[in-house]
This record gives sequence, C-alpha cells and structure tokens, in this order.
Amino acid sequence: MKKLAVLLMIALLAACALAEAEDAMPAGYVRVSTAVEAGWLPLPLEEDTTFPLVQRMPDGSESLNLIHLMPNGVYMEDATCENHDCMGQGEVTLENIPERVLGNMIICLPNQVVLELFTPEETLAILGELPVLPEATEAP
Repeated sequence: MKKLAVLLMIALLAACALAEAEDAMPAGYVRVSTAVEAGWLPLPLEEDTTFPLVQRMPDGSESLNLIHLMPNGVYMEDATCENHDCMGQGEVTLENIPERVLGNMIICLPNQVVLELFTPEETLAILGELPVLPEATEAP
C-alpha cells in the first residue's frame, strides 16, 4: 500500500518542519504496521496531532484508524472497527510502557493495525538509523 508510505512520509515531513531547533528530536517513534506494510511516525515535539490511516480491506471496504500522537505517546482516537477494543486500550506513553498489559502496543485486530511506541534508542537499534527528513530538493 503505497498510500500508507506516502501518508507516513507527509506526517514525517510535517513533524520535522515543526521543529524549531535543528537538534530538536522527538521523544519517540511509532511503528505503524498493517497486514501488508509498516512505516514510522515521529512523536510531535510540542502539540498533539492526529494521523488518519485509511486502508482498503480484502472485501473492498475501507477501514479508518485515527492515530493520536502526543509529545510523549500515542493512542487510538477512533476506528471503524465494530468493537473499538483498540480505543479502549488507552494511551501508550514512554512512562507507562512497563505497567501496560500490552507494553508498547495498541492492536486493532479487525482493521489489522498495530501501533508500537519506541524510544529513539530502540528505533535506532531496529532500523540502524533514525527516520529523518529527506534532503529538500528544488523543482527543476
């Protein structure tokens, strides 16, 4: 699903554009996994933001998950799944991961979405580098 990759890149660009200082770095990153691909969203530096994840399901219908990003965590704001268990899983923050039954995860089984919160150090260990803003290029 190239749409997810494009949306995740747009979110990454927006988050990086909001950084006031060049050395400003998000407190963590959220890996967004679906049945067919995964991408990364940085936590916002200051203000909360909501990221809509729209997918075409195998039956042809569309699913929607609204991912709410906070400077220190994430929660599922809304979802088109019937049971809304993902919304009931609450916030995952960098502080509450050890106390949560699901640890760093929020899972929406019907819409096949998994959110995982990682510190920058954990993200670096997984990817070998941090997701960064691509170099800006001028249009020809």
